[in-house]
Amino acid sequence: MTRPVFLVGSVPYEPAEVFERTGSSLKGLVGRIPDGELKGWLPAADFPKMAGVTAGRGQSISGPPFNTTVRAADGQDIGALNFDTLHYAPNAIDSYAAFKAAKAAGKVEPGVRFQVSIPTPFTGLITWDYDQLRQVWPVYETALLREVARIVDAIPAEDLAISWDCCEFVMTLANPHAPEKWSMEELAAGVARCLDAIPEPAEAGLHLCYGGYNSAGTGGDPLDRAIADTGLMVDFFHAIRDAAHRPIDFLHMPVPRQREDDGYFAPLDRLEAGKTQLYLGLIYLEDGLEGTRRKVEAACRHVDAFGVAAACGLNNPGASSRAGHTQEMLDQHRLVAEAL
Repeated sequence: MTRPVFLVGSVPYEPAEVFERTGSSLKGLVGRIPDGELKGWLPAADFPKMAGVTAGRGQSISGPPFNTTVRAADGQDIGALNFDTLHYAPNAIDSYAAFKAAKAAGKVEPGVRFQVSIPTPFTGLITWDYDQLRQVWPVYETALLREVARIVDAIPAEDLAISWDCCEFVMTLANPHAPEKWSMEELAAGVARCLDAIPEPAEAGLHLCYGGYNSAGTGGDPLDRAIADTGLMVDFFHAIRDAAHRPIDFLHMPVPRQREDDGYFAPLDRLEAGKTQLYLGLIYLEDGLEGTRRKVEAACRHVDAFGVAAACGLNNPGASSRAGHTQEMLDQHRLVAEAL
């Protein structure tokens, strides 16, 4: 028996090479392939190109490492901001052409979907000054969901999976230094609106992201946001599920490299995943197969079925301190999926 594989998103190759490498390395294991995100993940590079936006005060809701921010310029009506520089739809449509060609050439298996990984609106605003966040969030959300509608219109539903990447819970809920507090209910409702924007039979799922600093296990979070266990993620998922009006097809939860104990995985005892496919981000090159086996065995004592993944994107050095070893990481995904 093998375990299914989830690719968080970031793979440092051009789209055509991502599809060829992953289609070959993970044949029979992966159901969705992202385009690699070389053309951007966060909208941080899109914002400064907009009219009415200026350099910020370095006051992100998250704090470090996001010290360079933007804000609406003095006198600018935030409600009138036009987020017309966003890159998500143009890049997804271009990358899907490469995906379709790879499928036609037999490099990607039939039934595998094209995965578009997008930070939720709240996460995307991690580089916006927090004092304007409540005003700008609904404006940016409307613009981003217009981008998503363009993607949905351009890519056949049976070929499409949207991964909503969520940092909400570490930006505020797990951040003791957050300058402003947000409730789990309002954050979950925002994620649910994103899920509901994806019509079936296209897939929609969640990557709960807490950053490379948590994943690496090489010093921890500079703001002491180390995740004690999976409990907050379980609660956040339940709140999102209860607020959403469509199924959640997949859920990715990261695992810190140093955690292979029952205490981290124990809250999975109460996870009500239903038909949502769970993936645990526990693959690290440094662990080797035996280190990963200990994580898998600990997880198995608390959840019956799950796929495997890295904790973060493969282009994020925090996901594995051996940066630049992407093909090795892809091979490690296969080894773990087949052996454990």
